[in-house]
Amino acid sequence: MSRTEKEPNRSNILFILTDQQRKDTLSVYDEEGLCQTPVLDALASQSMVFDDAYTTCPICTPARASLQTGLFPMHHGMLTNSYNYGNMVQELPDSPELLSRRLEKEQYQIGYTGKWHLGTGAQAVRDDSYIQKYMGNIGFAELEAEKLSVPTKVGYTGDDFPGHGFGGYIYPQFKEYLASQNREVKIENILSGNYTSHQAGEITSGLETTIEHYLVERSKEIISDFSKNEEPWYLQLNFWGPHEPYYAPTEFLDQYRDMEIPPWKNYQGDSPNKPRIHDVKRANDPSWAQFVPYIRHYYANMSHIDYQIGRLLDFLKENELYENTLIIFSSDHGESLGIHNGLCDKAIFMYEEICNIPLLVKQAHQQTQNRTAALVNSCDIYSTILDAAGVTDNERDGASFLPILTGEKQQLREVNVTECSGIGSILFSQRMLRYQHWKYVFNAGDIDELYDLAKDPGELSNLIDDPDFQEEKVTLQLLMEEWMEENNDNLIFEYRYLRRR
Repeated sequence: MSRTEKEPNRSNILFILTDQQRKDTLSVYDEEGLCQTPVLDALASQSMVFDDAYTTCPICTPARASLQTGLFPMHHGMLTNSYNYGNMVQELPDSPELLSRRLEKEQYQIGYTGKWHLGTGAQAVRDDSYIQKYMGNIGFAELEAEKLSVPTKVGYTGDDFPGHGFGGYIYPQFKEYLASQNREVKIENILSGNYTSHQAGEITSGLETTIEHYLVERSKEIISDFSKNEEPWYLQLNFWGPHEPYYAPTEFLDQYRDMEIPPWKNYQGDSPNKPRIHDVKRANDPSWAQFVPYIRHYYANMSHIDYQIGRLLDFLKENELYENTLIIFSSDHGESLGIHNGLCDKAIFMYEEICNIPLLVKQAHQQTQNRTAALVNSCDIYSTILDAAGVTDNERDGASFLPILTGEKQQLREVNVTECSGIGSILFSQRMLRYQHWKYVFNAGDIDELYDLAKDPGELSNLIDDPDFQEEKVTLQLLMEEWMEENNDNLIFEYRYLRRR
């Protein structure tokens, strides 16, 4: 007898992941927000809303590898973006502990479409003239051993989009789809950021020519095929947006063209004792006016993603699949867009806008909203998916928050840590610890940070040297050391040494 026959009520699982999404783009997190996301607002009204969900690392590859492995970046080895300096593992290794393999073992049909960024970005390295000049005869170990990682190589049914993708518009599958529909995508009115290092553009050829539309069509096809069989299914839909390039369709950009975008509440007002390393990500001209056009495109991009998610949810409802599907919505990490006097992108700094991620979880048949302040992270999503699929022997870095969804627990842990090892050509070790309403950031070789999020949610005032808060600083530093020791964090040796200085 199959597991499906034994357990006819086992839910399907849909995991929708965005890239570099600020949680304040959703009104459930910011009632005064300007970004319009009615579909996700409606989903939130039937979900558990997590207020304090954190990425394991505010960089794409490490965070995504945590979702597939259930491990912290320091344990899975993908410490920064694949095929970048400082990354230990370039291609996500296939193993029995991968999310896909565990679900496969439980007789789930498993599908994947959209951004991967966990392997085979080697061609970009081969095309890099600087690298080829000095390293042209050096091979990557994974490639030499033919250990290439794309979704279908690790068990998924669906699409292989290797490398970063740069918005997803470069792939032959998408171009072939457009050709089959007698369509072509037109991206015009390009904004290129001399001041902000961002890029944006307007898609003038209609919603049906967007990568987001294509991903939803592929998702519908995969689910339709899965629905022909009795076994439950898992599908992970991964959008490239709202990560730049901020390509937004005219239909949604029109909503924001003339909208006044006031400065973030933490755009200015920082105390002078901020880490110098933050300047690496600060715009040449940090004036607010430079950011406004990009924020408009970012909002429009997110509103368009919301619309496309609505198309998929409507499909589930039309095919009587919606009620019996566990739906998880989240992002790999957040975005800055001018916070703290012009910061761009992510990493190097550990502010809430890039570390605290949106997380909505709708259980099968759930009709009302619940809310929790439980500290959870990307590894917990891995564990929760497996728990929902019936896997009970999961011993990884995360813990299932299914008991929080069912009301059996209120918390999983007292502290949560986000790590970073640098980005681009900068190798820089950081650990951010959240405890109650306090936040401590260890910046190896730079000034540390201490924030009271209850009184200073914008993280403007660094209290690390304030004589009135030395007791809180020591408490959090000891909690950090305990966490490092419990989780076999090799940075503990340097951490202890620098704390003694």
